[in-house]
Amino acid sequence: MYLPIIISRFSNLLFFIQKTNKYNSIKFDLQKYLSDEELNLSFYGKGENKIWRQIEKVIGKENAKQIKGFIVFLEPIFVSHWRKTSKHLLLWKRYFQNNQLLLQQTILEVKKLSGIKHFAVSKIPIYLISHPASNDKEINAWFSWTPKESFIVVEIPFNLKVPNNFFPLSVLAHELFHLMLRKNRNLFLKITKIAEENEKLLTKLGRGMPNRIFLEELLISSFIPEGYLSKKYFNTKVVSHTSMPKDLLMWRKFIASKFYQTAKKYINNAQRIDEKYLKNLIK
Repeated sequence: MYLPIIISRFSNLLFFIQKTNKYNSIKFDLQKYLSDEELNLSFYGKGENKIWRQIEKVIGKENAKQIKGFIVFLEPIFVSHWRKTSKHLLLWKRYFQNNQLLLQQTILEVKKLSGIKHFAVSKIPIYLISHPASNDKEINAWFSWTPKESFIVVEIPFNLKVPNNFFPLSVLAHELFHLMLRKNRNLFLKITKIAEENEKLLTKLGRGMPNRIFLEELLISSFIPEGYLSKKYFNTKVVSHTSMPKDLLMWRKFIASKFYQTAKKYINNAQRIDEKYLKNLIK
């Protein structure tokens, strides 16, 4: 398995501008554009020219031209930051690449759970992005999916060292799980249907998160990174949770604890996620 890990200077520059206050003294309302979700997805692409084409498509050539001018103005501020950041991201790239075999074993299990035979990780770009303002003790990752193109972004706090454990691998596997679910249309439709049938419950618990996404997060987390699949391959602990969860992370841990034996059974029997699993999760 080949992991297509990309360290893009330009993507990191755009993210740096977005997450710092370096542009506050500029009269042009750059923040209005950099807070746009569709525009943010345009920050990632194979080469600077492609990224600019994507940006122009979202906000138009004239607005893109203005952003280009201010990025040129702000780039010198980024130079000294990038000297340190690029070396830091290279260490993380080596970490993921050195543990590809372990990740591959996990992906084989996820494919069985998702009920798919073909999924090429090598075709999913994985962008490593340094987060200059985060004090988190773990990485954050998210996925983008369209029928034509998918990618994963891994946000790494600027001062976060490469760990001696495998938890970041489980976070990456979690995001790949999301993409694999979308390869099984029937399963994806079942998740959507059950989310719609339980709209009232999921709306109450999700606190603004779309119901299907909230259900999908709990489903995947029942296996990884909080559940049995992480314990099997990455030696992580599945913590017992009995108190009522208050946020998404607590719900993920709660479900992983309650579903430990069920998830173990599905994995060890090479069993696909089915309607029964989803309905039991709702219960």
